[in-house]
Amino acid sequence: MKNTKFLKAVCKKTGRHFALELAQIGGTWKAVNFLEIDGKQAALMTSEVRQPRFVTNENLRPCVKCGNREVGGCKCAPGRYDCARDRSYHFQCVYCRQLSVDYSAPAASAGYRDGDVIRLEQGQEVRIRFNDRPITEIFVGVGWDPVRIGRDMDVDSSVIVAGNGGREIVYFSQLKHSSGCVVHHGDNLTGEDEGGNDDDENISVFLDKVPANRDRLIFVLNIFECKERRQTLGNVKNMYIRLYDPVSHRALIEYKVLDNLKNDTALIIGVAQRRGQEWHFKAIGRGSRAGNVHELADEAVALF
Repeated sequence: MKNTKFLKAVCKKTGRHFALELAQIGGTWKAVNFLEIDGKQAALMTSEVRQPRFVTNENLRPCVKCGNREVGGCKCAPGRYDCARDRSYHFQCVYCRQLSVDYSAPAASAGYRDGDVIRLEQGQEVRIRFNDRPITEIFVGVGWDPVRIGRDMDVDSSVIVAGNGGREIVYFSQLKHSSGCVVHHGDNLTGEDEGGNDDDENISVFLDKVPANRDRLIFVLNIFECKERRQTLGNVKNMYIRLYDPVSHRALIEYKVLDNLKNDTALIIGVAQRRGQEWHFKAIGRGSRAGNVHELADEAVALF
């Protein structure tokens, strides 16, 4: 499965925002998709790759006039592009000299009223804050609903505590990290919950207890004994992760997985990363065919 990351960009002339999906091809990051986004979405994104030059691959058409494939580096006059006149969306905008990659950090909750849940889409990132201040403890809820086919499906949530070349897994057989930074509150064997709206499994995270040599908390889901039972996530729906303030019990951040994962047996749903003195949460939504949580942990750590 290809390794993908995102850039955010802005048109200096019109102020329109864009997201560029990148894939690593032959050791070089290339733009493979180009999407127009609104200002609220842009405020939650961060550019993940830094290199002096980006080009596109065959997924995107080159400039219709000169054939250039360099992002923001076309030699043609900016006035040729329709966006300068009618602000409509055109693929060739990716090559316009007015397009600038934006490396600014994501806002805490730009565009949202105090108390609103920040609902992320895949690839978006936000600082972990409450009332515009950092918090040291979060309560994490994960949920899913089984599609009733055959025997009950046992989906497990886990947290991989990683960094500095090492990692530990907090899961149903090891419910607490040795530092106390992550505490898992137990295994749900069926995915059933009362009323269909409650979290299936919950995890307490104490960000101030994360060891200095660990800077990533990777949240994952996997199907227990998936190979023996011949089960995939195609038999699971409504997967999500939600971060709460543990004092007010107010939901702060939510990410619902929309992709079809019918051939996958596991999911990297999100990652919390320490950057300087603050923690950020990013929605990942990356499927995996790992056979167990240990295989999944090896895969996740190699990616993040």
